[in-house]
Parts: sequence; C-alpha cells; structure tokens
Amino acid sequence: MARGDLDTDASADLSPVIAPDPLDLRLSLASIVHWADSTAVRRDVMARVAFPVDDMGMFLVVNQLSYNGAMRPVELSLALGMTATNMSKIVGRLVQAGLVVRVPAPDDDRGVLVALSDDGRIIGGRIMAVAEANLRVVLADWSPAEVDELRRTMARLARVHRSVSERRAGAP
Repeated sequence: MARGDLDTDASADLSPVIAPDPLDLRLSLASIVHWADSTAVRRDVMARVAFPVDDMGMFLVVNQLSYNGAMRPVELSLALGMTATNMSKIVGRLVQAGLVVRVPAPDDDRGVLVALSDDGRIIGGRIMAVAEANLRVVLADWSPAEVDELRRTMARLARVHRSVSERRAGAP
C-alpha cells in the first residue's frame, strides 16, 4: 500500500480483537494451523523429500493421500479448497508424473478413486518421516507422559471435530 493511502486517524485500535492470553485455545490452534499450513513449511518439506516436481498443488494432493489413503477427486477438492476443475488438472499431472493412479471405487460402479502409485507411496513415506522428525524436534523437551497426553487430547479433538462436522454436513 502506498503511503498516500494511510488513514491518519490516530484513534485506530492496533490491538488484536482477541486478548493476548497464552492459554487461549483459539490462539494456540491458530498458531499451529498457520505454521503447518505455511508455504515456507510446505516448501521445506518438498525440498527435504525431494518432491520430483515444483508444483505445490501436486505436493498437497500427495500429502493428503499419504495421510488418508485413496480419495475421490471431490473429496480431495474439498479437503484442499480447490475447484473440481483444478483438481482434475492436478490429478492428471500426478498421473503423468507416475505418483498417482486412478482406480475404480469399490463401492460405486461409476466412481473413481485417486490412489498413490508405488512411487507416490515412496514419496508419501518420506513426507511422513519428515513430519515425524519435525514433531520430534518440537517435542524434544517433553516427557513421554506429556507427549502421550498430547496425542490423546489431539486425537479426541480431531474425533469430536469430525463428528460435529459430519452432523453439520447432514443437517438440513
């Protein structure tokens, strides 16, 4: 923004809307999500796993499939906040690169799943190893009991979140 566009009203409140409480769960979750979702972290992981293509969309799809297993293209689109058209293009590039395959959905005669190929699974394994190494660094000073408590609490939070999300999705 050019300096000429500055608001000269000295009464502007520069503080955050939320109070700076180090124990505020919203702040903690936002901090973790923004860190994990950052381009810098993603680029670092891409480099560390020797991702074969400099394409963030392709990396994100391989990452999703590494965590979730085979998915329908529409599920990938929703999970990554992409349009179906964009997802179709990304999946096509991944097929050409040999990182994914399209397979028939076992529960739907017309459905298609996107699954990691053998090469894609190798890359996915590297992604999981980097994620594990990153967590080991972050949690290096934690006791095994503290790590176990975090694992249980985060698993519970994820389970409840999924349940609430599914109820909302099914609500009229």
